[in-house]
Amino acid sequence: MKLPKILDSAHVEQAAALVQDYYTETYKRGEIQTGARFESWMGGGDAPEVVNTITANDLIAVTFLSVNVPAPAAIGILETYKEKISELLEQIPAHLELANLSVEEFASTLDQDSAAIQLWRLLRQSDAERWGVGPTTASKIMARKRPLLIPIYDAVIGSVMEMKNSDKQWSFWHEVLTDGSGLPERLKEIQLKSGVASEASALRIMDVVLWKHGKMLATAKKK
Repeated sequence: MKLPKILDSAHVEQAAALVQDYYTETYKRGEIQTGARFESWMGGGDAPEVVNTITANDLIAVTFLSVNVPAPAAIGILETYKEKISELLEQIPAHLELANLSVEEFASTLDQDSAAIQLWRLLRQSDAERWGVGPTTASKIMARKRPLLIPIYDAVIGSVMEMKNSDKQWSFWHEVLTDGSGLPERLKEIQLKSGVASEASALRIMDVVLWKHGKMLATAKKK
């Protein structure tokens, strides 16, 4: 798979404009779009005091990205599996950046039986009766807790990147971020030129660019 042109070196200005628009566009009453608050809501999901636990504020922040956490899942995440989730998060260092992982580090951190995979399966309830958390919601919960490491997946991103599903998404993103094409550096440049979201992770900037771009492509097709 190839990255869309919006993320190549010739489209940095255009990508930056998409980021700026996402973080500054307002509703009729003047409030900014809810997605602009996803990372920063109540201090962020990776703030020191909550870094290894999923809180009610994390689940609220996820709703800012147009998904809902069903009540049974919320109870399970906040109560039933709270200790297990914390144990898994403790094994996923918050400082790790996806673009900086070696192949060996990726394997131990995000592949096979890693704590991240175990958390993904727990959130999805892959080994039990499903409670309504799909790959999009699970990715947003995990991205809230580990914004430097976990990218967001949804139907728009999947379409733009020509992904059939969320399988192997982490290995794909690791590959494109470490292939020597300079994507991590471009994402920093896009963020800087946008003049907004100075505290957003590179993965979040990438998500915003691809999501906005995908929405524009979908709108153009309908015309």
